[in-house]
Amino acid sequence: MNVNIFYQTDVPKHLRRTGIIKKACLAALAPCAKENAEVNIIFVDEKEILRVNKTYLNHHYVTDVISFNHPRPPFDIGAPWAFGDVYVCYGVARKNAPLFKHTHLQEMMMYAVHGCLHLTGMDDGTPPQRAEMDRKAEKIIARTLSPR
Repeated sequence: MNVNIFYQTDVPKHLRRTGIIKKACLAALAPCAKENAEVNIIFVDEKEILRVNKTYLNHHYVTDVISFNHPRPPFDIGAPWAFGDVYVCYGVARKNAPLFKHTHLQEMMMYAVHGCLHLTGMDDGTPPQRAEMDRKAEKIIARTLSPR
């Protein structure tokens, strides 16, 4: 499993912690780790997440994260296949971080990990499912950020 990180918005350089974000996402994707696949984490602004929401989900509002699973190719293509894309809205992370008592980096990671958990098949359609995803994401982030 390979994770690619893209910054398509003005994320400050001190928050572009690509290695740490990648490590947390790989931990979330562990159930699928043996797949010859790629996941893209794309940090975008409110305007872009709104466009993605409208275009692909027919939602006319800004969200924190959107995940798209891609189907497995019907045959081995040799190269990694696109497992999924996770769009993270940096602006929402920046606004929500104080509400959840997170740093901006923790909130960005929360959304990226949450999106990756969706790619592995987890759902947040009910309050208990959402709570389980949040607990798992918090645990992954704490482990990733803890000094060893």
